[in-house]
Amino acid sequence: MSAAAQTRPLDNITVVDMTVNVPGPFCSTILGDLGATVIKVEPPGGDPLRHSPGMWASINRGKKSIVLDLKNEDARGVLARLAERSDMVLEGWRPGVARRLAADYPTLSARNPGLVYCSISGFGQDGPWSQRPGHDVNYLALSGYMSVQTAVEGRPWPPPVLVSDLASGLYAAIMTLAAVVGRHNSGKGAYIDLSMTESALSLLGLEVGRMGDQDGSEDRPNVTFVPHYGLFPCSDGRWFSLGIVHEDHFWKRFCEVAGLDGMADLKFQERLDQAEGIRDGLHETFITRPASEWETLTRRADVPAAAVSGLSDLFDSPQFRSRGTFVDIGLHRFLAQPARFSTGSVAPTDGPPGPGENTGEILADLGYGATELARLKASDAFGKVEGVAAS
Repeated sequence: MSAAAQTRPLDNITVVDMTVNVPGPFCSTILGDLGATVIKVEPPGGDPLRHSPGMWASINRGKKSIVLDLKNEDARGVLARLAERSDMVLEGWRPGVARRLAADYPTLSARNPGLVYCSISGFGQDGPWSQRPGHDVNYLALSGYMSVQTAVEGRPWPPPVLVSDLASGLYAAIMTLAAVVGRHNSGKGAYIDLSMTESALSLLGLEVGRMGDQDGSEDRPNVTFVPHYGLFPCSDGRWFSLGIVHEDHFWKRFCEVAGLDGMADLKFQERLDQAEGIRDGLHETFITRPASEWETLTRRADVPAAAVSGLSDLFDSPQFRSRGTFVDIGLHRFLAQPARFSTGSVAPTDGPPGPGENTGEILADLGYGATELARLKASDAFGKVEGVAAS
């Protein structure tokens, strides 16, 4: 493959990521895999997520790290120079903190009018909850997500993935890229105020849209009221997913291979009217065979169905292996982005940085000489953190 074919879509973009934990780093990982140079500005002590090395590596691969104590005036000068030469800045503090650290949009965009700056916070920069503390489970409670879950399961549970964290990271990637495209038209950057709670709420758009529908299903989220859309236990203790919604042809095919001939000709509304009986019948049917047999039968019949996979099973999946979904770099196994580009690979190529690992390189690129570097070190601009490299 030629050198030109190896280019990535964001090869000319530089991102300064001042965020920690999950939302902002998830965003900058996407941007980084797409080719952006991501400079991670860590606080003294490093990103708190470093205490979970595997998680931290998964969303900080391929980035450069510099540790700056932004309470220090000299460190703020380094940040300002970084922002001057960058396209995007991400921050994730509570509203008002960035301004106190001279790391806010008005301060940094004064030196770079084309800067795209995204603030990711729990509730947004204004409103009566803007200063309220929170984490993913709180944002899901306040967004309505938990009430939707309650309607299905009878009570809410903390989900196994950080829904609002990841959703806000995805939205941050979309919004910052949109602003970069808009910059080509206006010549100006943009400030983006992104709410994690509203990011979670946005995922409930279909449910909000269904409110007021006259079909009596308002209290039954999305397709959960469909009796043949769900999960059923099998004889081997594994679970099996059946994904038939309104399709009569899928239902008929399934009934033929499952031996449910008496139900095969029921149309969608008839199946809804007999939902309880159909659920009971499916439960009794699935429990008679192991999941592997149901996998074979339903695939042969071209029915949307699948056995539930464990995380350790995914690495040997022929589908994921054929698409290069998992990438091993050093001691880490990373998930590649869930899309391919005709112009070349966007798979991760490097592991995560150590805290402050790229300080010398970054400062040299910014034009800092030996005298300035010595002054920065003497002023504790990098904080007093063991392992931070500044040369």
